[in-house]
Parts: sequence; structure tokens; C-alpha cells
Amino acid sequence: MSHTTSIWSPLRSPVGTAVSTAVVAAVMLGAAIAAYLNGTNAVVTELRSLAYPVVWIVVSLAAAVWIGRTVQGRPRRWRGIAVGGGYTLGIAWLSGLIGSTTGGFPPRIHAAPPGWGPIVLYDSGLIRLSIVPFKLIAYLALGYVIYTLVAAHRGSIRAAVLGVVSCVSCTGPLLVAVVGAIGGTQATTAVATAGYDIATVALVATFGLLVAVVARQQPTDRTDREATDRSTR
Repeated sequence: MSHTTSIWSPLRSPVGTAVSTAVVAAVMLGAAIAAYLNGTNAVVTELRSLAYPVVWIVVSLAAAVWIGRTVQGRPRRWRGIAVGGGYTLGIAWLSGLIGSTTGGFPPRIHAAPPGWGPIVLYDSGLIRLSIVPFKLIAYLALGYVIYTLVAAHRGSIRAAVLGVVSCVSCTGPLLVAVVGAIGGTQATTAVATAGYDIATVALVATFGLLVAVVARQQPTDRTDREATDRSTR
């Protein structure tokens, strides 16, 4: 008797779990932002700046939860840890969350609207940290998704390459340098303003692609039935 084992397992309502996670995250973050604005009397000139953390966190958590619940089996667990961990560190370095030391200074915490803050700055003398919460959450979620896909199915790593463009600091400085050289200060300011719009679209597209990869590789109900029939013969 042969047995067919699939890494894709239709667990009980992974979509429901992902949606619930997204709703809870959005409500909690929205309430925290409202409380922060009421408590500090902060003036927000660009409302979309408050939306960036919400979109990044909600999309990242929802995609990570759905993929984590949907993809089953980790036959290449250590490979997944190596690739996912390296991927996360690489994105964190390129985005400026971690970097080379500038001489060392004690931890500093700066207040900012929830999602943007609290911003944590620290330089140990060996490595520098500049932690922005919504970026950290998004990049950890990307790393977890890459770990899951690589550990379960090697071919899915090709979809992870697109994740690099979701890092605003990977594309922003290059665009600012090029456009600034061509168009001057006004053009540079315009590109910097649009940077998070581009990065947010890229991040959503990245998670969308990764979800699509998983959805496409899930077996259909008919395939499951045929595999079950063959295993019982």
C-alpha cells in the first residue's frame, strides 16, 4: 500500500484565521493611533502617513498567517531557517533597520504614532539598530513566509526575490540620487514623498504574489480524492 503525502494541507479555515488576524490588527492599531493623536494633540499634515503602518502590518500578518496555516510539512526546515533568516537580515540591512556602527551610543526611544513608533535607536559599537515597528513586522513576516516556502518546497524561493523591492530604503536613495541630479531639489522632494507610496504598493504586490504561489500549488479537492483512492488500493 502506497501513501501520498502533500505539503499542502487544507486546514480548517486558514482564510478565516487570516481575516480575523487582519481585523484584530487593524482595530488595535487604529485605536492606538486615535489615542496617540488625542493624547498628544499632534497635527498630521498627511493622513496617508498614518495609513502606511496599518497597511504594512495588516497585509503582512494576514499573508503570513494564511501561508503558515496553509503550507504544511517542513522537510527542509534548516534550509528554510538559513534562507529565511538570511533574507530577513538582508532586507533589514538594506532598509537601514540594522547597519554598521557610527561610534556607539546608548538606547534611545523616540515617540511617534503607533506603527511608526516607538522608534528605537541603539549603537553597540559593533552594530547599529534603527527599529521602526511597522517595517520590522513586515520584514519578519516576509522572512517567515520565505522560511515556510523554502522549508516546504524549494521552488517557491523564486517568488521571494520580488520582496527586495518592498524595502523603501532599497529603492528610495537610488531614485532620490538620480532624480535629484536631473531635476534638482524640487524633484528630489517629490520622489521622497512618493517613496512610501511605491514601497507600499510593492509590499502588497509581493505578499500577493507569494499568496498566489501557495494558492496555485494547493491540490484541488479532486486531486485529494484521487490521491486518497490510490493510497487505499
